[in-house]
Amino acid sequence: MGGLADLFLSVNWNSGKYPDRLYKAICGSTYKVFAYDKEKLVGMVSGLADGEINLIISYILVRPEYQRKKIGSTLLQKIIAIKHYSRVVLISEEDIKEFYLYNHFIEDGVGMFKIDW
Repeated sequence: MGGLADLFLSVNWNSGKYPDRLYKAICGSTYKVFAYDKEKLVGMVSGLADGEINLIISYILVRPEYQRKKIGSTLLQKIIAIKHYSRVVLISEEDIKEFYLYNHFIEDGVGMFKIDW
């Protein structure tokens, strides 16, 4: 469990401050794909699916020292390839939007949040 929280903290995501909740959230995901460098967890992607039309990417992250090595793109490809969904949805922060555009996502709509940590 510590490796998962450490991964989230490496990219400054608040989820890493709640390792028990984070572990349960990832376990509850429909799909999850992990990237390792030997025994070290260096990246992951998880998503929720309705079984037919929608796959929602909940988390995708790669440790900073492993970024720009195609790990994130490979993780996206792997989770999308598990089963065909007509719509794959995710919410991006502005500073990494180009990564998703590079991976054939399109910008459409407005992301809305209600956050309560």
